[in-house]
Amino acid sequence: MKLATRSFGEENVGIYFGWISAAHQLGAASAAWIASLIRVDLGDYFLAFTLAGCLCIIASVMVLFIGRDTKLQPVPVVA
Repeated sequence: MKLATRSFGEENVGIYFGWISAAHQLGAASAAWIASLIRVDLGDYFLAFTLAGCLCIIASVMVLFIGRDTKLQPVPVVA
């Protein structure tokens, strides 16, 4: 929640956090559905787990590049 607040501002955090949650649920449902299709076609989940692992590795590499272009701004302290 704090990350969404810092990224989108306090006035917009509610709607954006809702969209983030909805996108997460759609992604999880899609992954489960695709895994079931793979299971029906091939008879086991090996390919589904392998694809999920590859996607996790790709995502972890992408995370390394988050915020590379932005410069850190000092946070003002209110006395």
